[in-house]
Amino acid sequence: SALIFNKDKTKILLFYGNDMDYYMLPRGKVHQLEKSEDAIKREIIEELGFNDLQFDLVGISEEIVKDKENDIQQITLTYKCIYEDEIKKETFKSIESDWINFKWVDINQLDNYKIHPSNIKDMIKNNNDINHLVEIVNK
Repeated sequence: SALIFNKDKTKILLFYGNDMDYYMLPRGKVHQLEKSEDAIKREIIEELGFNDLQFDLVGISEEIVKDKENDIQQITLTYKCIYEDEIKKETFKSIESDWINFKWVDINQLDNYKIHPSNIKDMIKNNNDINHLVEIVNK
């Protein structure tokens, strides 16, 4: 996933789907034998058209979902970068898919947003440190 800050680090870019009631960091899946940093660069170019961003690893988050039938563990590597261009639109669609929407959100307003996983807010607010977050969700 990617923490994409605007140039003065007052806003973060989040995404939501048309059928979602929560926001997430921009993200994607790693292809076989692809480095995670290369994967996030590729995903950001495919979904947003943002080229030449420099990414630094800032955290690892683990989400463990427990339900009656299966326990699922998802591990996410999160990279941060600075978007140096001017923000032209606060909300816009992905260039790759109509159901993906992006929104620049003021970091001081994060508590007004439902973000998944919920502890990602800590990583956004502590963006200078390496973070390891674990969230256990019981379904």
